[in-house]
Amino acid sequence: MSMAMLFTGFSFWIPESSHSARLACIALGTYLFGIVYSPGEGPVPFTYTAEVYPLYVRSYGMALGTATMWFCNFILGVTWPSLRTAFTIQGAFGWHASWCVVGWWMVLLFMPETKGKTLEELDQVFSVPTRLHARYGLRQIGYFFNRHLLQRDVRPEVLYEREELVKAQDVGF
Repeated sequence: MSMAMLFTGFSFWIPESSHSARLACIALGTYLFGIVYSPGEGPVPFTYTAEVYPLYVRSYGMALGTATMWFCNFILGVTWPSLRTAFTIQGAFGWHASWCVVGWWMVLLFMPETKGKTLEELDQVFSVPTRLHARYGLRQIGYFFNRHLLQRDVRPEVLYEREELVKAQDVGF
């Protein structure tokens, strides 16, 4: 998302004499942002809050997550004109691109993976102290580099064991 925002912001430096190229690059950057946002960070407030809260407070968690998302969208819309004036349009896109990078680091360090986990497993996931999860998230950068960029057959480090959960809770698997 950050790269798409930077691309869009940099596109405003294309001279007005090349109006078609400038407009095409701005549109391309906007579409690339939408393509990355829609299946990526866009549905996170809905899916994450649906997975992490226990059933008895899930509706409140979903309401809080949705309200927070819309509040942030409101703040974005209200502050955009003043950012554009203060930083120029390129700077405003750069400002938001930098916050996308900050958000990426925050997700890496503070949001544990919940995909495909049962409610019992989620209890174990959220019982891990935040500092341990943050260290684990940093170590996953090396795993990603080796697995996806160097195409090595490596396994990710395990932060918690399912078998330990089964023994501890005796859920009958």
